[in-house]
Amino acid sequence: MTEATTLYIIRHGKTMFNTIGRTQGWSDTPLTKQGEEGIYHLGLGLRDIDFKEAYSSDSGRAMQTAQIILQEHQNHQKIPYLTDKRIREWCFGSLDGGYDGELFYGVLPRTDAFQGKDLHEVTYPELAQGILDVDTAGWAEPWEVLRKRI
Repeated sequence: MTEATTLYIIRHGKTMFNTIGRTQGWSDTPLTKQGEEGIYHLGLGLRDIDFKEAYSSDSGRAMQTAQIILQEHQNHQKIPYLTDKRIREWCFGSLDGGYDGELFYGVLPRTDAFQGKDLHEVTYPELAQGILDVDTAGWAEPWEVLRKRI
């Protein structure tokens, strides 16, 4: 019989782009002071959890978040920590760094993938197709690539 595993999933702390309403994807901005403080307090709350290992994506904001949390842990020097690029956020290609409102309520609703649907009615494959349709650099991830990665 195998031992049960508890998985804790934590989103990175608030970043500069979160603060000004920009899409991050693979673009990377550091945590703000407020983001660092929130993660610090989360780390205090998790300090007694018996973590076996810790992972984050290789984005700076995710690594910064993990390091703040682990630094507060009672056994931080004994917890293996690894980064893995497969757990990065969605790559929006040339749309990374754009304003959230312009992307999700301006550009994407005009694509064929949306076909008059509200943002909240669109499936992830449809959203990915819409992003691909407007990514001028050709860097955005197709749904199948993202689905396999996550």
